[in-house]
Amino acid sequence: MTSPTDSAVPSPAPSNWVVGIGGSAGALDGYERFFSGMPNGAGMIFLVVPHLDPHHKGMMPELLQRCTPMPVVQIEDGMQTQPGHVYVVPPGKTLSLLGGKLLLEDNDSSPAPIDVFFDSLARDQGEQAVAVVLSGMGADGSRGLQTIHNNLGRVLVQDPVTAQYPAMPESAVATGLADQVLPATELASYLYDLVHGVPAVQLGVALDDGELKTGATLYKILLLVRKHTGQDFSQYKKSTIVRRIERRMKGNQVTDLTEYLRYLQENKEEVVALSRDLVINVTSFFRDAEAFERLTDHLRRSLLNRPQNDIHSADTFRVWVVGCSTGEEAYSVAMILCELMDEGIAGSMKIQIFASDIDEPSLDRGREGFYPLDISYTVSEERLERFFVRHSHGYKVKPSLRDMIIFTQHSTFGDPPFTRLDLLTCRNMLIYLGNDLQKQLLPLFHYALKPQGLLFLGPSETIGQVRNLFATLETRWKIFQRSPGPSGPIHLGRGMLGLPSTGVPLSAAGQRDSTKIRRTKGEVDMPGTVQTLLLNHWTPPAVVVDEAGNIHYVSGHTSPYLELPGGQPGTTSNVVDMARPGLRYELASALRIAVSDQREVVHRNIRLAMGEGTLTFDLVVRPITSPPALKHLLIIVFTAPTGLPTDLLNPVELSGPAGQLAELERELRITREHLQITLEESEISLEESKSANEELQTTNEELQSANEELMTSKEELQSLNEELITINSEHQMIISDLAQANDDMKNLLDSMGIATVFLDNQLRVKRFTPKITSIISLIPTDVGRPISDIFVNLSYDHFLRDVKNVLENLTAYQTELQTKDGVWYMMKITPYRTFDNFIDGVVIVFTNILPLKQVEQRLEESLLYARAMINSLPDPIIVLDHQLKVHTVNQPLLELLKVPSFHILGESLEDIADGVLDLPDLSTALRETTLGRPDLEDFIADLNLPLQGQRKYKFNARHLISEDGRTELILLMLEDITNIIQRTLAEGMNMSDDQDARPRNQRESS
Repeated sequence: MTSPTDSAVPSPAPSNWVVGIGGSAGALDGYERFFSGMPNGAGMIFLVVPHLDPHHKGMMPELLQRCTPMPVVQIEDGMQTQPGHVYVVPPGKTLSLLGGKLLLEDNDSSPAPIDVFFDSLARDQGEQAVAVVLSGMGADGSRGLQTIHNNLGRVLVQDPVTAQYPAMPESAVATGLADQVLPATELASYLYDLVHGVPAVQLGVALDDGELKTGATLYKILLLVRKHTGQDFSQYKKSTIVRRIERRMKGNQVTDLTEYLRYLQENKEEVVALSRDLVINVTSFFRDAEAFERLTDHLRRSLLNRPQNDIHSADTFRVWVVGCSTGEEAYSVAMILCELMDEGIAGSMKIQIFASDIDEPSLDRGREGFYPLDISYTVSEERLERFFVRHSHGYKVKPSLRDMIIFTQHSTFGDPPFTRLDLLTCRNMLIYLGNDLQKQLLPLFHYALKPQGLLFLGPSETIGQVRNLFATLETRWKIFQRSPGPSGPIHLGRGMLGLPSTGVPLSAAGQRDSTKIRRTKGEVDMPGTVQTLLLNHWTPPAVVVDEAGNIHYVSGHTSPYLELPGGQPGTTSNVVDMARPGLRYELASALRIAVSDQREVVHRNIRLAMGEGTLTFDLVVRPITSPPALKHLLIIVFTAPTGLPTDLLNPVELSGPAGQLAELERELRITREHLQITLEESEISLEESKSANEELQTTNEELQSANEELMTSKEELQSLNEELITINSEHQMIISDLAQANDDMKNLLDSMGIATVFLDNQLRVKRFTPKITSIISLIPTDVGRPISDIFVNLSYDHFLRDVKNVLENLTAYQTELQTKDGVWYMMKITPYRTFDNFIDGVVIVFTNILPLKQVEQRLEESLLYARAMINSLPDPIIVLDHQLKVHTVNQPLLELLKVPSFHILGESLEDIADGVLDLPDLSTALRETTLGRPDLEDFIADLNLPLQGQRKYKFNARHLISEDGRTELILLMLEDITNIIQRTLAEGMNMSDDQDARPRNQRESS
């Protein structure tokens, strides 16, 4: 496996992974560490979406370019992505992705641009999407991670402990969706290994090709999961299982399914992790807000239509939330029911909600009832204030709402269901199940619900072939009502691998249905045939219309009563317009009364001219009350008259004045009824208008109050904006100062001519001064390369060792070394410490000391020359400092004393003379010389020398002062005068000379 820090160029990625990175722009440390750990040629596309001030020019591309060799560009609308590039969103924009093309929009309203981007990234890239959450404030990005996870993408989060601003990483970790939580640099290494470590898994292709061995291994894996967790996924859709297993195999660097089975058998933790991936936890508060609004309306109608004694009694409204995951949906239903109770339609009704799931960690989160701050995007402020308690990192459900819900680990198709339910919600679980399992669950839901109970499914789910069990209330949002009748056979428990189950029926009706004779192909449908005969020959004609009279359904022969009106065919389907002239008034009146009073209306013995005869019949208009889905419809029946024959009458009876008078009286009666109804409706409309006017006045007052609050909020926002502008100005000044300081530092380093190179913790080049190129062969493109890859022009073999020692021990190191060209440098290596005392590499400084070395060489040559001159003198010489310590001696003195030089150099003159001569007067005279007295001349003393005995010596001292006057030495010269004195005595010097010499000698000795 190749590490991302290797110097070799990595092989290209098998496919272009798209990495979305979110965080705060102010927390650059996380971005820098991530890209510093990601080598060039990673083969991925990086999209950076930080929180940027829309009114300030962003510097992110320039800042990121310093820490990565990949090209860093600012996104332009419509730009096409390329592998190995880093793209940064410009300030004030939100980013979307479609087919690898980058699309920008103004960020005027979205409070969470990273969430919006993660949603788009997941939907466009699917399994190739990677979401990285770095240091930042707030909870932006946490909601979008759910979409990334649902589409089988990867979620990587910076360890909050290492983050400069831990709020965003902590919120992302709290979702439980993170695949890895590591420091930023290690996230880059993990991502690189994930993309380049193993080839693509071809499990799904193998199963599609029908490889029996692969299929058997897959079911062995599912059997192993069921054995250790008790969860059976064998009836889930194969595509769902395969994609989840492929995802786990990719993350564990495994390509063979048999090898992964062996890995599962050896690692029980991976079995649990796989079962959690197979349990797809997709939920949120009020998911599909419009669907919950429609559910609220139907729940309100359901409560109003309950029997009177149930509404005002201490009854219980029972709800079962199937596959509740972390509980958001259960709490959403509980909030809706509490709000309906506030309307007074439920009396003292008790609410009991059963929230079930097979994932125990998700249930624990639901029981805790603690959710991140980003739920404020889907839960209104009123609900947050009423049902939640705000904490620093999230919201906690209040006990009054929490006590309504019972969270329980429950297998929907393995354990007995909850029964006598008023509402059952099962959203977005059926889409992951096989057809056989869906056919088993829907009759079970029918059995669990009360008559007229509600079933709430996800927008992509359907009741399939069991439409006789449920009536549709909402086609779009999949809200159904339980139809009366038996539920059919309900079975608990299922065998593995699709084997027949041995469940037990839950109802007697189910037992009766299980013994029902099944029709085979070619048999006659006797019930259908009998019903068709009855409808054709004995059922009266009928029409189903809505409250406006529009026809929805026609049964039987209705041509004697209805006919198409004149005009273009198909332009109308209103039953009143289609009624024959003698029926139109009665039909319109009956419809109006039935709609307004919601009761059955019967007009008896209506006579209608039919050619040469008359047809007499009764007109019945009845509102449809069941099922609830047809409550807004009415049925019109043309039935036989009460007490009169149904045959055609003699047309003479309707001719003449008597018939015309009867017809006029009938029309007058109908007109009076119509007028009375119109008057009543007008009075009702007037009352409703008054009530509406009062409501409008109340609404107007509320709007005025809201307007005042908005004005106050506007002033506060203006004040806040001014503060932000002030802060921004301060930041601009700080940035300008930092830029100036950076320029000053650069010019200082360049003008001093000191060769300097900065390395990071991985010994990669961060920055260098131009002078360093004569020592280390660096060029601008070497930034980011390891120093070990670059030629170092030094005659020194321990350069890298010394650098590593300083980085490990954090102790500065200094030494003199020479280049291969012969130039001497003083090398000093020190740790690079940030402002907060964080070690971020080393600094290596090379100072040219060639002139010093040349001066040193000249000094050494001068010293050797002076020493040679002193040694060439025949008389012993001692050079003393101002403390009378030996500074230099010549060779005749060493031979005189018979001692090596190291015994006397640096020693005091008194210590050397001890035992050789007793010279207190000489020492006193020499000290006076050091104090500025005149030179010492012709001081005579006796010396006891080794092998020579006592000898007389004459001492002379001279001052040695440097040119600057700062250094002062004493040159002490010794002269042996023993032989001279003996010769003088031997030649017989006269007494006077001898007497003159003796007092003088005595004077000198004193």
